[in-house]
Amino acid sequence: MSIIIKSYPNPSDEMMGIAEEIEKLIQQGVVAPSEIAVVFRENKQLDEMAVYLQNKKIPFQLVRKENLLKNHFIQQILLMLEWVALEAARPGSGDHHLFTLLHFQWFDLPTELIARVHMDFIRQAFGGQQSFRLYLQDLQKQGNQLFTPIEIQQLKSVTDLLEAWIKGVYNEPLQNFFCRVLNESQVLKMASQAPDSGFRIHLMKTLFEFLQAENQRNPDLTLEGWIQIIRKMEKYKLTIPYESRIGDEHCVQLLTAHGTKGLEFDYVFIGGCVENNWEKKRGRNIGFSLPPALKIQMSSYAQSHLKEEDERRLFYVALTRARKYVQISYAEKDNQGNEWQKSKFLDEILIPGRPIVNPQPEAYSQQNSAIVFQVNRLQGNQIQAMQQRYSQTFLQDLVRNFKLNPTALNKYLYCPRSFFYESLLQVPQAEQMHSVYGQAIHHALKQLANYHAQGNGVNIERVQADFQWFMHLNRHHFRPQDFQRHLQHGNQVLKNYLNQVFSNWGNVKETEKDFQAIINEVPIKGRLDKIEICNGTTQVVDYKTGKPDNASNKLKPFDNQQGKKKKDDFDYWIQAVMYVMLLQENGHSSVNTVVFDFVEPDKDDQFQSHSIQVTQGDIQLVEQLIEDTWQKIQAFEFPCCGHNDCPWCAFEQSLANGSRASNP
Repeated sequence: MSIIIKSYPNPSDEMMGIAEEIEKLIQQGVVAPSEIAVVFRENKQLDEMAVYLQNKKIPFQLVRKENLLKNHFIQQILLMLEWVALEAARPGSGDHHLFTLLHFQWFDLPTELIARVHMDFIRQAFGGQQSFRLYLQDLQKQGNQLFTPIEIQQLKSVTDLLEAWIKGVYNEPLQNFFCRVLNESQVLKMASQAPDSGFRIHLMKTLFEFLQAENQRNPDLTLEGWIQIIRKMEKYKLTIPYESRIGDEHCVQLLTAHGTKGLEFDYVFIGGCVENNWEKKRGRNIGFSLPPALKIQMSSYAQSHLKEEDERRLFYVALTRARKYVQISYAEKDNQGNEWQKSKFLDEILIPGRPIVNPQPEAYSQQNSAIVFQVNRLQGNQIQAMQQRYSQTFLQDLVRNFKLNPTALNKYLYCPRSFFYESLLQVPQAEQMHSVYGQAIHHALKQLANYHAQGNGVNIERVQADFQWFMHLNRHHFRPQDFQRHLQHGNQVLKNYLNQVFSNWGNVKETEKDFQAIINEVPIKGRLDKIEICNGTTQVVDYKTGKPDNASNKLKPFDNQQGKKKKDDFDYWIQAVMYVMLLQENGHSSVNTVVFDFVEPDKDDQFQSHSIQVTQGDIQLVEQLIEDTWQKIQAFEFPCCGHNDCPWCAFEQSLANGSRASNP
């Protein structure tokens, strides 16, 4: 068997190089297409490779071992059932799902109507309305001049259905209720009429068989209990497997390394052989995450060694699928220009005297440009699709009075689509209890700062009482067990924090002060936790309730050479610069220091404080970021970020896949 190892400047050139090699083999009649396999570590890499083969008009079959729990269609069904279970157990606890739920195709609600209704709810929430579900009920009973009778009736037809499910969830056997929801929601009918009807029905059948098996094991299983089983499976990376295929078996085969087991081909191309895809990929590949108690018993060395051995075996499985020829390739840099390290598994198979081949990239540049153009056009289509779902007037109203704060800027830089939903539409988020806990800590420390400013000392019991008051006021955001856990943790953290840190507090000048400014015609704002004078220097103090051990990326300065922003990168640094800008624009020209005070101990049970000194160069850099971002917001540019873990991009993808009706 012949083995060739090639390096390419970047992944795009690598995939183009593989596509050209395959094109030559087929054109010269060296091998039948069905005897060629392209192997990558992950499905997402195969998706990209498929674009390059399509560009070359090379027919292929894409075979995937999929996880049912990650399928968009099934995720929507599960979210609908989870909302019913949550609301039946505790009214209001499923509010964070309701906005998404209303978009599902089978409810046939216009997208802009959902957004307008939600924006009105946000306005009323400031007047005391706490539940989106109750708001919808009141809307139907009392009416609202913002919505026509037809629109209110459209909403009523959906909410009546949802309320009927909540009332009936425990009045019939679980399997019967499951089938009832699929029928009454029109999910089953619409799936049977879809172009891929057989596939969708197969997915629902697989999910129902899983429900039957769990119900057989536990005859008393409830909907809430079944949903909890599924969420635990997701947490520990357990799967409900099924297989999907695109194309037929007489074409070039696109496979993951896992998918090659038991198969053989004359020619095999293994791409993406860099550390990030292999040695540094996820945890040990045993199908699930180890429980925390078991992880503690294993040394970090033992865990990493087991993981590497699994990855090595998987790599050699892919390598040994070739009968005659195997080409192994890797990219020296990612598409943003960051250095990559080739996998150590390549060094283990290198034969002395056999060099690594470095194809010249010039041959690929023109064709790569064409493919990049296609990707950019798709991105443009995404923006156009959003503007078709929402009227120009509605989008203009959203952005007209919007003021950019540090959170919104960071969100846009990471994912413009998330910014649209979370910052403009202000859709409630799932992990609401963590936010409420942080607000309770901030409230207690604000009260303490006010006492301190009046010349009073620290009274830990009073601080804890302020924290407890805020928590009890908002306990409806928590499940009972979560509420008690957060309450106990917060009381202990505040006590330890104040015993260790309070003596370092300066003279408090302001607490939770709102500032606004205009920067290059862009309105910005921010709420500063505390302004104090410490050792003769005026500084801003911002409290953080996250883990300080996880904050290094957030504290590092913005790097405009990095390319696409990763999650949390620069978040605190950008926040610090914007705070200084706000203060300087409001007459505090000498302030250039922001201190991030962590009200959560590190791994050594110490409370950390990080200070950022803002320079004029920092301010100029962020001013440019603000100006560029503002122009895109005004142009309604809210493309998806493409990150795998982005819930709003996944939501948009589910709409694009036919899970959402068009506006009438």
